[in-house]
Amino acid sequence: MYTGTLIKDLMATVERAEQSAQRKRRGEEMELRRMFELQIPRMQTEREPVFAGAA
Repeated sequence: MYTGTLIKDLMATVERAEQSAQRKRRGEEMELRRMFELQIPRMQTEREPVFAGAA
């Protein structure tokens, strides 16, 4: 039986899904930043030339 809350329930479900996606994106961004920060000291001390795509 229709109780009149269908639209409200659907909107709440969409909002929860959006919040979950935002949390996931923030977590992935933080992980990428952490990995990049770990590479910076190595890159600064590296004095050898880097040839991208050279075989």
